[in-house]
This record gives sequence, C-alpha cells and structure tokens, in this order.
Amino acid sequence: MFLKNIKKIFFFFLLSTLCFTHTIPKPTRHKVGLLIVATGRYIEFVEPLVKSAEKHFLPGHDVTYFVFTNRELPNLECNIVKIEQKRLGWPYDTMMRYEMYYNAKDHFEDIDYLYACDADMLFVDTVGNEILGDRVATKHPGFIGKRGTYETKRKTSMAYVNSNEGKYYFAGGFNGGKTVQFLNLCKTVTENIYKDLEKKIIAIWHDESHINRYYIDNPPTIMLTPSYCYPEQWKLPYHKRLLALDKNHQAMRK
Repeated sequence: MFLKNIKKIFFFFLLSTLCFTHTIPKPTRHKVGLLIVATGRYIEFVEPLVKSAEKHFLPGHDVTYFVFTNRELPNLECNIVKIEQKRLGWPYDTMMRYEMYYNAKDHFEDIDYLYACDADMLFVDTVGNEILGDRVATKHPGFIGKRGTYETKRKTSMAYVNSNEGKYYFAGGFNGGKTVQFLNLCKTVTENIYKDLEKKIIAIWHDESHINRYYIDNPPTIMLTPSYCYPEQWKLPYHKRLLALDKNHQAMRK
C-alpha cells in the first residue's frame, strides 16, 4: 500500500511539473501593409475604410495603411503613411496602381504581408489569419462557376488568355500575400502593361485582366470567396466581410 501511494504521489508530481513547464506558444504577430489608392475624390472613402479596418482587419497584427494620394489624409489615430501620387486620369489611375505599389517598395522593407484594397470598400466583419498566404486572390462575385471576362480577343496582349486556360476569375478589389510574392506580381503586371501600351493595347479590364493572367501562370495559394469583395447591394450565398460600396463611377473619375 505504501509503495502504491508513493507511485501515485510521483505520478501527480510529474504531471503537475509538465503542466507548469509546458508553455503554449504565442501566435505570431506579423507586420502587414494595406495599400489604398485614393487620388481625387476617392480620398472621401479613406476615413471610413481605415476605421473599419482598425476594427476588423487582421486583429492581433501590426497594420500600416499606405495611402497613395494627391490629397490631404484625414486625421486618424492609426499607423498611416501618405505616399504622394498624382492623378493619372481614367483608366490609368487604376491600371497603373501596381506600378505605384512597386515604386514604393522601399516603404515595405520590414513588412511581412501586403494587401491591396480598393478605396471604395468597407470591412464589416473579421478578416483574419485565413488570408495569410503567399499569393492571395479573391474570386470575383460576378463570375462564380463561370469563366469570367478575360482578355480573349487580342492575342498580342500580354493579358491574353486562351480558350483552354483559366478556371477561376479573380476580382481586382482585394488581393495580396507575402511581400516578396506580391511585389513580384506588381513587377510582372507593370512590365506587361507597358509592353501592351507599346502596342497601343489596353486590356479589356485594365489591371484586373493582367492579374488574372498572372494568376493563371502563378496560381494563388489561397483563393478567397466573394465574402472579401461583396457588392454592397447584392444578395449572394456568402458571409459579408469586405463590402464593395456602391458609387457613381463617372462622378468619382472627374
């Protein structure tokens, strides 16, 4: 009986020692950049977008907002950086944004992940660690289960997609990934756009056409649902996380 009690005491001592010495590793805290192009009137969207991101975008990580604009930034209590960017006019304000990102690469030397987000969007629920990956793309809400509107007519375009290519069509409103991977996308897309411009070609959906070509050649490691680019007034079978807000496109481009 004495020996049994000694064994029990030793067992409980060993168990308690293991419990106290074993520490649960803390989640990794990453440095993340959210890239927003807001020239002209698009600056109006920055304050509500950033405030919503402060509440919902990658909680538990250190987020810096890089705003490319020719206007004054709103007064916000967060880590926000203005990168001076003149207006280029339509469609260049959107088509050349990957060049803007790439040209600003020195700002991102200590950033682990970069995500590009349209200015006219709003976070309405948590966008968390599920988006952390090498190459992250969002399925376009208008083409679920469909091939999408690739650049298919002009074979000399660098964005051209053959009829036997392309399974998923991705939205230009939200994408990203690890900084090195995202900057590689930016570099490739920029080079291809300039090659097209030399041939007097502008792809059918501008930068979105080129990122879709890129993702065919370099498939995303994470494909997000339209929850992350959910048109404000649509009714889709997805949970709303990041809204694409309604707006008057023509008025915003003036």
